[in-house]
Amino acid sequence: MVAPTFVLQAGCFLGLLTCNTPPGVWPEERPTVIFPGPPNPTQTQTQTQTSTGVTTGTSTTLTPDPTVPTVTTTATTATTATTETPTITVTTTDTTLTTLPSPSDSSSGTSSTSTDSSTPGTSTGTSTGTSTTSTTSTPGTSTTSTTSSTSMSVTTTTTSLPVATGTLTANILVIARDSTQANVASSGLNGYGIPWTTLLVPQAGIELPTLNTSSGGNFGGIVVAGEVSYDYGSDDWRSALTDDQWNQLYAYQLAYGVRMVQYDVYPGEKFGATALSGGCCADGVEQLISFSDVSDFPTSGLRTGAGVTTQGLWHYPASISNTATTKEIARFAAGGGVSQASTAAVINNFNGRQQMVFFIGFDTVWSDTSNYLQHAWITWITRGLHAGYRRVNLNTQIDDMFLQTNIYQPAGEIFRITTADMAGISAWLPTIRAKLNAGSTYYVEIGHNGNGNVEAGQEVVGDDTCSGGAIYYDIAPDTPAEFQKPLGTGESRWPTTPASFQWTNVCLNADPLLVWFQTHLNDYAYLSHTFTHLAQNNATYADITKEISFNQAWLQQVGFTAANRYTSNGIIPPAITGIHNGDALRAWWDNGITNCVGDNTRPALLNSQNAMWPYFTTEAASGFSGMQVNPRWSTRIYYNCYSPACTTQEWIDTSAGTGTFDNLLATERTETIRHLFSLSHDGYMFHQANLRNADMPSITVNGQTAQYSIFQAWVETVVQEFVRLVTWPIVTTTHQQMSDAFLQRYRRDQCGYSLSYVLSNNAITGVTLSANGNTCNAAIPITFPAAPANTHGFPTEQLGSDPVTVWAQLSGSPVTFSLASPIAL
Repeated sequence: MVAPTFVLQAGCFLGLLTCNTPPGVWPEERPTVIFPGPPNPTQTQTQTQTSTGVTTGTSTTLTPDPTVPTVTTTATTATTATTETPTITVTTTDTTLTTLPSPSDSSSGTSSTSTDSSTPGTSTGTSTGTSTTSTTSTPGTSTTSTTSSTSMSVTTTTTSLPVATGTLTANILVIARDSTQANVASSGLNGYGIPWTTLLVPQAGIELPTLNTSSGGNFGGIVVAGEVSYDYGSDDWRSALTDDQWNQLYAYQLAYGVRMVQYDVYPGEKFGATALSGGCCADGVEQLISFSDVSDFPTSGLRTGAGVTTQGLWHYPASISNTATTKEIARFAAGGGVSQASTAAVINNFNGRQQMVFFIGFDTVWSDTSNYLQHAWITWITRGLHAGYRRVNLNTQIDDMFLQTNIYQPAGEIFRITTADMAGISAWLPTIRAKLNAGSTYYVEIGHNGNGNVEAGQEVVGDDTCSGGAIYYDIAPDTPAEFQKPLGTGESRWPTTPASFQWTNVCLNADPLLVWFQTHLNDYAYLSHTFTHLAQNNATYADITKEISFNQAWLQQVGFTAANRYTSNGIIPPAITGIHNGDALRAWWDNGITNCVGDNTRPALLNSQNAMWPYFTTEAASGFSGMQVNPRWSTRIYYNCYSPACTTQEWIDTSAGTGTFDNLLATERTETIRHLFSLSHDGYMFHQANLRNADMPSITVNGQTAQYSIFQAWVETVVQEFVRLVTWPIVTTTHQQMSDAFLQRYRRDQCGYSLSYVLSNNAITGVTLSANGNTCNAAIPITFPAAPANTHGFPTEQLGSDPVTVWAQLSGSPVTFSLASPIAL
């Protein structure tokens, strides 16, 4: 049998065969095999890399079984050195390219270097600037180095190489044109907490990073966005990676069983498919996409046949042209000029080289569809075995409980929730929980303002019984949202008396709403929204101390602190004020408050480094350092509305909304599903008026007609769409749990953790967790498709049909987990 050309090319490139071309250089044509084994360690040749990948010129020393070039960030000059570890080093003025031997060889050799002084832009190749690849579980930053490129011609006939043994770092290599595309490709990895490395490829090209070293493979998966293609003139679109570089990636895949993902590509022979049209779709034209086969990524929990929109995402309907190598995993519905269903995504297996391919562009910044689809490739490329975990939180917080609200429409109306409304919500909770996937937990969290309870009691039993009545003051004038008050300034609004909380239960229990809560205490979760809802941007330390301490005393006295789900260390700031007021923050801290929620419409309150981290206040921006601000989404269910007509009209008046309440809910569904599938753990803001249901007309939501409040309509809409698309559980957490989860995520990301696969006989038999110094002050989650053979006593978690998560702690040494069943590569 004659070996395929690609097999010989790969064997020569990896140094498994002795050929007429040196190891580490991809043969352009079918090579001549001199000896069916590794080359002699002392063999040397003279070579120079040109823009076409042909080698001629300067001197290098070859080593047995070398791998591929690496890019480091250290600028160097030409040197010659002899090293203990055999390497091939080609040095330019700005980057060092190093080829290391395979783990199977430990012989020594000589390294020489040369300087490439080619003029930028010439056909001999260029190198300008520095290239940075960032290995991290947070968004990496990259600058670029350029080299000339050639057109891409991809070989699709491959075969398996020798059995993978050793280690493989479970780090995903993300290859993209620029940081915007790289962030799209890596946003899902960031959501899970899976480490990745970014390689930005400019139009002039760039060297690949080190794919493997003497200790094993450096990347457990490869993701390429849009083939890193550019228009080289006259509509000549081609990849900025050279043929040789693509083949290096393919050879690496075969050597270590590494999977590749490509998206935003045109169907063709290299993907086992044929395009059915020139692309789709024009504005307003819909062609739904759905998964048709998820058997190769079972831990994804994605449902088949659940169509989602492709509007705004250019795509190419296709058919499979090679059923021997290619299987469909997703399809487009008929539409856009294509009369039948067509192939949208495939998995290729070219005799051992595996890749998943989507014939559609991705943009996770705005597209709910992209955020949804990415879970297929993330769980497939990792084989469901990775650092990090998947969790969807639906935390709905109700602000202003016990207060009254001035309603937007009808104008002039004042509304306060009733016991009948709360009874309606409690009766509905079991119904909505029954619609959730297995393993789910859902409840509503309420932010209380105790002064509203005093006001209600005062109306029933009078001022004398209520210690002179509630707290009243002149409303403070508005300030800009990001107003920073100079420390020690501000205006005091509170009266001088009382100096401490003094209201009796006789007064407080005269309010039927409080009595109702006391008899339904564990139906909900609770936290403080401050006592009176005083705006805090220009408030004094004295006033805010009373706002916090009075409400804490009230919560204690009436029994909320005894509830099963009570947050003691966080608050909902009134109108999200006070976060730039150092005096207010110090008052919070002095009263045991270490965190709060923010407002995601205000960039100043978001962590600019990583969307999965909380924001921490600073002396410079707030006059106080270290208060944790957790992100929270606002919705189009406005605080001063209780009816569909009101919130729809306010949407139209203030936010350029159009249409009916159904249109508003559809918009909310799209945005919220995008957040949930991005694995954002941010909460959602609602208000007491939104719960009105007892005396409201029935409305129809998802085909069901009932006396839903506008809050219930929102939850019903989101839940229905979520369970239609996935089998995952939805989990509600208390504010305190949510805040701690954000803090733990931040802490573990500072540890630089990584996971590596233990390989034996072409299978993954275990994983090893490590970090900087192999210590971390936060537990690190590891996701397993099935429970490992030994969890070492670490806590484990499995909800519903989700995979198993082990929460491992590093205390000075790496931790290795053996798999109960090896995972074939």
